[in-house]
Amino acid sequence: MRKRLIFLLVAILLGGLQLNAYGETAFNKEMEAVIFKVKSLFSISDGYDTFDSSISSSGNKVYFYLNWSDSTNKMDNISVSADSKGNIISFNKYNPNYIQPDTKLPKYSQSQALQIAKDFIKKVDPNNVNNIKLIENNEPIRSSDNDYVFNFIRLVNSIPYPDNNINISMNKFTGEINNYYANWDRDIEFPSTSGIISMEAGKGAYRDKIGLELIYKSSFRTFKDITTGKDTKYFLAYGPLDGIKVIDAFTGAPINIGYYGNGGAAEEKDMAASSNVITPEERAEIDKVIGIMDVEDLEPKAREILGLDSGYILQGKNLFNDYKNPGDYIWSMYFIKKVDNESKSGDISFNAKTGELMSFYKYNSLNSNSKPVLSKEESLKMAKAYLEKAQPSRVNSVELVEDKSNDGQLNYFFRFVRKIDEIYVETDGISIGVDAVNKEVNSYGLDWFRGELPPKGNTISIDKAYDILFKDIGFELKYAAIYDYEKPDGENKEIKLVYAVNTNKPSIIEAHSGEILDYSGIPYKKSSVVEYTDINDSNFKEEIQTLAQYGVAFSSDKFMPKEKIKQKDFIYLLYKSINSYGAERETDIEKIYDDLVRSNIIREGDKNPERIITKEEAVKFVIRAMNYSKVAEIPDIYGKIFKDSKSIEADLKGHMNIAYGLGIIKVDASNNIKPKAELNRENAASIIYKYMFN
Repeated sequence: MRKRLIFLLVAILLGGLQLNAYGETAFNKEMEAVIFKVKSLFSISDGYDTFDSSISSSGNKVYFYLNWSDSTNKMDNISVSADSKGNIISFNKYNPNYIQPDTKLPKYSQSQALQIAKDFIKKVDPNNVNNIKLIENNEPIRSSDNDYVFNFIRLVNSIPYPDNNINISMNKFTGEINNYYANWDRDIEFPSTSGIISMEAGKGAYRDKIGLELIYKSSFRTFKDITTGKDTKYFLAYGPLDGIKVIDAFTGAPINIGYYGNGGAAEEKDMAASSNVITPEERAEIDKVIGIMDVEDLEPKAREILGLDSGYILQGKNLFNDYKNPGDYIWSMYFIKKVDNESKSGDISFNAKTGELMSFYKYNSLNSNSKPVLSKEESLKMAKAYLEKAQPSRVNSVELVEDKSNDGQLNYFFRFVRKIDEIYVETDGISIGVDAVNKEVNSYGLDWFRGELPPKGNTISIDKAYDILFKDIGFELKYAAIYDYEKPDGENKEIKLVYAVNTNKPSIIEAHSGEILDYSGIPYKKSSVVEYTDINDSNFKEEIQTLAQYGVAFSSDKFMPKEKIKQKDFIYLLYKSINSYGAERETDIEKIYDDLVRSNIIREGDKNPERIITKEEAVKFVIRAMNYSKVAEIPDIYGKIFKDSKSIEADLKGHMNIAYGLGIIKVDASNNIKPKAELNRENAASIIYKYMFN
């Protein structure tokens, strides 16, 4: 009966669908075949009373989306997507009723989960399992995650093709696969390796035709410049200037396969007085807004630049802080006009103190019949002329980034990057867009840091930088998808063999030391599970190792289990147990204290980083981290259950009793809890382990 219901629903769905590539009979048969395959493959019961589906097409491909659910919520909800040939694209299963695991430690190890994942892939698509490579992930396990997640990339001729991948996740406690997704090109040709240039020739081509540059890069972090000692958010590094560029493995020519964005966000700053007294700090902020122009004074200039008639109304205006230049403010304005049920609009922004034009964009609607009047060369000439007119004082401080756009486009976008003493300032520059149909500049953007950049100092040689790039960061042969957006979908992708810098590490080389940096400007450190070399004789070896597997660990390979533990080190481990996704290191201890103050785990008078922590103080922080502090602080309800209960601080009696009841701490043979005992590092690890996993 239910099978007939399913196919009745399918027939209803198909009744209103028209696809040119399919006759109705063939379409029904393909849908029916896919449903049978999916139900058999995933052992989907006939007991489901609800089924729905949807269909989409892209080019000449058709995709089915199938969903089974049970109105009584007694069975898992299952969703599967597949193409018309029955190839499984995705699988998702979830229980509508959350089941609390009976243990906090996983029942399956990562190695067991990996084998289950591979078996699942083999079942779903036997041809793929032998053509994939696991992306190694040595990061600590996240205690908040219920699943192991594995990512595989495709191999073709034993060469990686990262654009194709399989992602799969398995529940740590049940051993069931919850999610599977295969991004896989099935009808595409891969070139053979016959006739490609050598790896060394590829490196030479990269160096000659793409290359490294000295670049000022910006960071979200503030740090002290090693030369001047001043606070800065800029650092000097060797790296590729722009775009994701690779080398064609046959010709040695550069290919641009994408661009990085350099967008930034600005936040509005609300200013409100909390009393009738202005503090020096408040006065400094107030002084910053002195001299801000009225937006009404800038509106005529905005209309002139955008070429707006009186039919355009000022729809919105916004004053915000310049994120790159603190103390500067920007006025932005948005205009709109209704014409024949169609909206025309434009936006523009100015420096709110100087009136300098910061950006504008004109929205011109172009249809499929529009033809460019200007060539690429003519458009660039127009952009350069506008640059000289808009920024005569900066025109000699910028350099055009090589543009790979094709001639014959409707619009062109040119980016001129700031350059100081042969050093590029990556996030600074001027961008200009040209409408090649209407023969006008339709966009402009100025992004410019007005502060002091760090001095160049003594840098490593470019040869040394290339040694680091090729040896320490890596260079590889791989397949890459190249898109031609002038062609229609389904015909616009070509697979090429390319030589490229390995993307597993950032291509950022500190210009003075040669260290590989992350994107915030600090030394790159690959996340991995710490392996201690000095815990074999510890009574808590397994607990310490398990904590390390979950990222609750120090960065050193020395744990020093018998040494007394300082408050700051206990706080660091506790913080890592709470923030499993945090990237903080021991050196970020002040930030960690600040975060724990905000979450009320650290309170006034608690902070004493260098003090040796006692058992009752450690328990106090743990109980607060568990959100049990309100219960623990109820007075006069906790009994004297330990022989030495009188030794416990009066306001911590509840904390100690609760921790004992939860198995976080134990008494000795004489029923003493020893609240004032100074903890060593292995005892501290045991407390954190028991609070996390008991």
